[in-house]
Amino acid sequence: MIFSGECHCGKLKASFQTEKTPQALGVRTCQCEFCRAHGAVNISDPDGRVTIEAARENVARYSFALRTADFLICKRCGVYIAAVMGEGDKIVSTLNVAGLRMKPFLAVDEAPMEYGAETTDERIARRYAKWTPTIFTDPALAASNFGPH
Repeated sequence: MIFSGECHCGKLKASFQTEKTPQALGVRTCQCEFCRAHGAVNISDPDGRVTIEAARENVARYSFALRTADFLICKRCGVYIAAVMGEGDKIVSTLNVAGLRMKPFLAVDEAPMEYGAETTDERIARRYAKWTPTIFTDPALAASNFGPH
Protein backbone atom coordinates (compact mmCIF):
# COMPACT_ATOMS: atom_id res chain seq x y z
CA MET A 1 0.00 0.00 0.00
CA ILE A 2 1.12 3.53 -0.70
CA PHE A 3 -0.28 6.48 1.25
CA SER A 4 0.44 10.01 0.05
CA GLY A 5 0.01 13.47 1.49
CA GLU A 6 1.21 17.03 1.30
CA CYS A 7 1.51 20.16 3.39
CA HIS A 8 -1.22 22.80 3.25
CA CYS A 9 0.21 24.62 0.21
CA GLY A 10 1.46 21.49 -1.58
CA LYS A 11 5.16 22.44 -1.69
CA LEU A 12 6.19 19.45 0.50
CA LYS A 13 4.88 16.00 -0.37
CA ALA A 14 5.49 12.56 1.05
CA SER A 15 4.54 9.02 0.18
CA PHE A 16 4.62 6.14 2.64
CA GLN A 17 4.87 2.58 1.37
CA THR A 18 4.00 -0.22 3.80
CA GLU A 19 2.58 -3.73 3.87
CA LYS A 20 0.64 -2.90 7.06
CA THR A 21 -2.77 -1.31 7.46
CA PRO A 22 -3.06 1.97 9.36
CA GLN A 23 -4.71 0.08 12.24
CA ALA A 24 -1.86 -2.47 12.39
CA LEU A 25 0.77 0.29 12.40
CA GLY A 26 -0.97 2.53 14.89
CA VAL A 27 -0.23 6.23 15.30
CA ARG A 28 1.77 8.00 17.99
CA THR A 29 1.46 11.41 19.56
CA CYS A 30 4.76 12.50 21.05
CA GLN A 31 4.07 14.61 24.11
CA CYS A 32 6.95 17.07 23.65
CA GLU A 33 6.11 20.76 23.43
CA PHE A 34 6.99 20.98 19.70
CA CYS A 35 4.80 18.06 18.64
CA ARG A 36 1.86 19.19 20.78
CA ALA A 37 2.13 22.74 19.37
CA HIS A 38 1.93 21.28 15.84
CA GLY A 39 -0.76 18.70 16.60
CA ALA A 40 1.58 16.00 15.29
CA VAL A 41 0.33 12.46 14.80
CA ASN A 42 3.18 10.23 13.66
CA ILE A 43 3.68 6.94 11.86
CA SER A 44 6.67 4.84 10.92
CA ASP A 45 7.43 1.34 9.69
CA PRO A 46 11.02 0.06 9.65
CA ASP A 47 9.97 -2.36 6.89
CA GLY A 48 8.39 0.38 4.78
CA ARG A 49 9.71 3.23 2.65
CA VAL A 50 9.18 7.01 2.74
CA THR A 51 9.78 9.27 -0.25
CA ILE A 52 9.86 13.00 0.42
CA GLU A 53 9.30 15.22 -2.59
CA ALA A 54 10.41 18.73 -1.76
CA ALA A 55 12.83 21.27 -3.16
CA ARG A 56 15.51 22.24 -0.66
CA GLU A 57 14.57 25.92 -0.92
CA ASN A 58 11.04 25.14 0.34
CA VAL A 59 12.16 23.26 3.45
CA ALA A 60 12.99 24.77 6.83
CA ARG A 61 14.92 22.38 9.08
CA TYR A 62 14.49 22.76 12.83
CA SER A 63 16.13 20.83 15.65
CA PHE A 64 15.88 21.23 19.41
CA ALA A 65 16.50 19.50 22.76
CA LEU A 66 18.94 16.61 22.10
CA ARG A 67 19.28 17.78 18.45
CA THR A 68 19.20 14.20 17.16
CA ALA A 69 16.84 14.84 14.22
CA ASP A 70 15.67 17.61 11.93
CA PHE A 71 12.01 18.52 11.76
CA LEU A 72 11.00 19.43 8.21
CA ILE A 73 8.68 22.41 7.96
CA CYS A 74 7.29 24.06 4.85
CA LYS A 75 8.73 27.56 4.48
CA ARG A 76 5.56 28.74 2.76
CA CYS A 77 2.69 27.40 4.90
CA GLY A 78 4.50 26.39 8.11
CA VAL A 79 3.30 22.77 8.25
CA TYR A 80 5.57 20.22 9.97
CA ILE A 81 5.60 17.07 7.80
CA ALA A 82 8.38 14.81 9.13
CA ALA A 83 11.23 14.28 11.55
CA VAL A 84 14.33 12.96 9.78
CA MET A 85 17.61 11.50 11.04
CA GLY A 86 20.71 10.11 9.34
CA GLU A 87 22.74 10.65 6.20
CA GLY A 88 23.56 8.99 2.90
CA ASP A 89 21.77 5.69 2.44
CA LYS A 90 20.88 5.51 6.14
CA ILE A 91 18.19 8.17 6.46
CA VAL A 92 15.08 7.37 8.50
CA SER A 93 11.97 9.37 9.29
CA THR A 94 8.64 9.48 11.02
CA LEU A 95 5.81 11.20 9.17
CA ASN A 96 3.29 13.60 10.65
CA VAL A 97 0.10 12.22 9.10
CA ALA A 98 -1.93 15.11 10.52
CA GLY A 99 0.26 17.69 8.76
CA LEU A 100 0.28 15.63 5.57
CA ARG A 101 -3.48 15.04 5.79
CA MET A 102 -3.15 11.25 5.37
CA LYS A 103 -6.80 10.56 6.21
CA PRO A 104 -6.65 6.75 6.61
CA PHE A 105 -4.36 7.24 9.63
CA LEU A 106 -6.44 9.97 11.25
CA ALA A 107 -9.19 7.50 12.16
CA VAL A 108 -6.76 5.33 14.21
CA ASP A 109 -6.68 5.71 17.99
CA GLU A 110 -3.64 7.71 19.04
CA ALA A 111 -1.03 6.33 21.45
CA PRO A 112 0.55 9.13 23.54
CA MET A 113 4.33 8.64 23.82
CA GLU A 114 6.84 10.10 26.30
CA TYR A 115 10.48 10.13 25.16
CA GLY A 116 11.88 12.72 27.57
CA ALA A 117 13.76 10.20 29.74
CA GLU A 118 15.80 8.78 26.85
CA THR A 119 19.51 9.45 26.62
CA THR A 120 20.89 10.68 23.31
CA ASP A 121 22.19 7.20 22.45
CA GLU A 122 18.88 5.54 23.40
CA ARG A 123 16.92 8.00 21.27
CA ILE A 124 19.13 7.47 18.21
CA ALA A 125 18.99 3.66 18.59
CA ARG A 126 15.18 3.68 18.94
CA ARG A 127 14.77 5.82 15.87
CA TYR A 128 17.04 3.67 13.70
CA ALA A 129 15.14 0.58 14.88
CA LYS A 130 11.60 1.97 14.48
CA TRP A 131 11.57 4.79 11.94
CA THR A 132 11.12 4.30 8.19
CA PRO A 133 13.93 4.22 5.61
CA THR A 134 13.64 7.47 3.66
CA ILE A 135 14.71 8.91 0.32
CA PHE A 136 14.43 12.44 -1.10
CA THR A 137 13.67 13.38 -4.70
CA ASP A 138 15.83 16.53 -4.45
CA PRO A 139 19.52 15.56 -4.69
CA ALA A 140 20.48 18.52 -2.46
CA LEU A 141 18.26 17.21 0.35
CA ALA A 142 19.33 13.61 -0.27
CA ALA A 143 22.95 14.63 0.29
CA SER A 144 22.14 16.34 3.61
CA ASN A 145 23.08 15.25 7.10
CA PHE A 146 19.99 15.17 9.32
CA GLY A 147 21.14 15.20 12.95
CA PRO A 148 22.50 14.38 15.34
CA HIS A 149 24.04 17.83 15.58
